[in-house]
Amino acid sequence: PKTKSAGEPTGYSQVDSFQAPRGARTVERASAPGNTWSGDRPLSEARNAHRTNTKEEFQSALQSDANWFEGDVRKELNHDSLEMRHDTTHESGDNLSLHEWLSMGKESGRGLKLDIKEGEHMGAVLDEIERVGVPQERLMLNLGFGDVKTWGDEIRTRFPNAILAINPPPGDGTVRAADARQMVDEARRAGGGPTTFVVHHDALSDEAIEVFKTAGTVSVWGNAEDPTKVAAEMRARGVDGMVDIGSNYNWGSLSRADGVRDGLDAGKNWARTRWDRLF
Repeated sequence: PKTKSAGEPTGYSQVDSFQAPRGARTVERASAPGNTWSGDRPLSEARNAHRTNTKEEFQSALQSDANWFEGDVRKELNHDSLEMRHDTTHESGDNLSLHEWLSMGKESGRGLKLDIKEGEHMGAVLDEIERVGVPQERLMLNLGFGDVKTWGDEIRTRFPNAILAINPPPGDGTVRAADARQMVDEARRAGGGPTTFVVHHDALSDEAIEVFKTAGTVSVWGNAEDPTKVAAEMRARGVDGMVDIGSNYNWGSLSRADGVRDGLDAGKNWARTRWDRLF
């Protein structure tokens, strides 16, 4: 498998997805042609930039061949506003606000996938999307199963042409036909519309694929030793949505300098989180 070194992508296949490397410090307008997204394209053509929460990650994604950008939404640690952050703690880099991310994403012409990490802030997220004016055909909202139950109706009312990405209900790990039927029922209860059912590639059963395809597309995510091989296997099994498979992170492949830098970043982020929660 591909190993990580400074300045390289962290393993996401250029065929199916892209994960931004360490790199540029500024955010610029996209210049690469042919990477925009429109609602008439099948989701199987998506090339997803899996992490674009910081200015550095966003800039790297702009320079890639990705036609979808994915960002994670949470409340800021020490403010009431919303920012792009995957973890519950501080992360390395200059995190974008939700408004900045949506505005730059709209300008880029890419599809925009929002992974909602804290469902209680969904109303504020929807309000911000409306303020920025992101075209619905370029919008995907990725929600946990419980949050779909709570917010599915409002999402369909306000953004009927956005893709609703539904994740599995709690279970034993494997998504089977019964789980898939629950997810399809929620999609239909919310009024139908563009839907993709999102499952970790290791948890997807063939019986679930058959159920999903009665109501939408099937998308997968996760890591693997050989992302390109796993992506091809997913397609052969009938996965017809977004394939987002990255390489397993190989700690043993890090150079000493990489390890020291990552350790310093982790310490700095821990200290920032403690400070913000105390003050």
